[in-house]
Amino acid sequence: MANIILKQDGTFDATYVPNIFIDHYMTHADGEFVKIYLYLLRCMSHPSPALSVSDIADKFDNTEKDVTRALRYWEKLNLLHLSFQDDELSEIRLTNAAVGNTCVPKAAKQPVVDKASGFEISEDAALRPQQESAGMSAKKDHTSTEKRFFTVIDPLDGAKAENAVSKDQLAQFSKDETVQELLFVAERYLGHTLSYEESRTILYWLDNLGLSQDIIDYLIEYCVAKNHPSIRYMNRIASDWARLGVQTLAEAKQAAFRNSELVYAIMRAFGICDRSLTDIELNSIQEWVNMGFADEIIVAACQKTISSVHKVSFGYTNKILSSWKAQNVRTLQDIQLSDAQFQEAQAKKYTAAKAKTARTLKGTPSANAFNNFSQRTYDYEKLERELLSR
Repeated sequence: MANIILKQDGTFDATYVPNIFIDHYMTHADGEFVKIYLYLLRCMSHPSPALSVSDIADKFDNTEKDVTRALRYWEKLNLLHLSFQDDELSEIRLTNAAVGNTCVPKAAKQPVVDKASGFEISEDAALRPQQESAGMSAKKDHTSTEKRFFTVIDPLDGAKAENAVSKDQLAQFSKDETVQELLFVAERYLGHTLSYEESRTILYWLDNLGLSQDIIDYLIEYCVAKNHPSIRYMNRIASDWARLGVQTLAEAKQAAFRNSELVYAIMRAFGICDRSLTDIELNSIQEWVNMGFADEIIVAACQKTISSVHKVSFGYTNKILSSWKAQNVRTLQDIQLSDAQFQEAQAKKYTAAKAKTARTLKGTPSANAFNNFSQRTYDYEKLERELLSR
């Protein structure tokens, strides 16, 4: 294939992006994280005094938690430093590593991946040759890959693994940098020191299910935000994501949204019980969420759709929500007020139409295209006399 030559016309108003970021960091990072870091570089070249986490979230149509997660990710890689004042982010300082330091942080090194399974393994495990019996497929299931921490048995399924890790071993494994960060984040979200079972389960997600650190961070944050801080509840979701082959943060968010309480509530409101929602329908729901409506308002619009057109119609629901947005309807009370105003307007139209019909029946000329003009008048007696005199 022929080489491609890059050219440019004129001089562009440009933002400086360090080559080390492109060569060593960008290729392994989540796309949303990359966009936020590039935006910070843009703001550095043209400083904005009003920059805030909410501004960045609005810029990329993300949540503030998504932005904070991205900032934490780059901080762990030493590309920036965050300063706080009264638990509020007060300063973002880009470090020297982002402006030409050729020493890549340890956390940014490319992980060792088992070629047969595609899952990350420890460096020690990579050095030991993997023995395969004759006739086995070259593509192994990830459960056959040697693990750093536990056997493949789920620590919460009631089974007892022969090589289950002891508390002393857990303490030893917790010295791993990735494990330390995971457990620290989990304790921050859960608000308590992790128990032995909770720690084992989180490491099970990392090592046996093959979920990345970013996905596990998001899993814990998502469940806590949804009022489900139980480690067993999280474990069911983690197992589902592993079964579905979730490998990126974007895929985890999509899987979480597809199985969210809002989606199930909409399916109940529409009476959908024999199929899953299509990607187009899920995109419609996401657009409604992006409009800023609470879950209960979206469900109310779906219920109104069924009562009005008696069938599932995401397009009709979208019209309802667009109308409510124009009217600044945000609560159930606002919906009741909007409905009352609509009924009142309809009643006035009915009364006017009824009065118009009554005038027509009494012979009162109505103002329309056929009689909205001055009527001619004739003196019939005078005309009769003129005819008789002839």
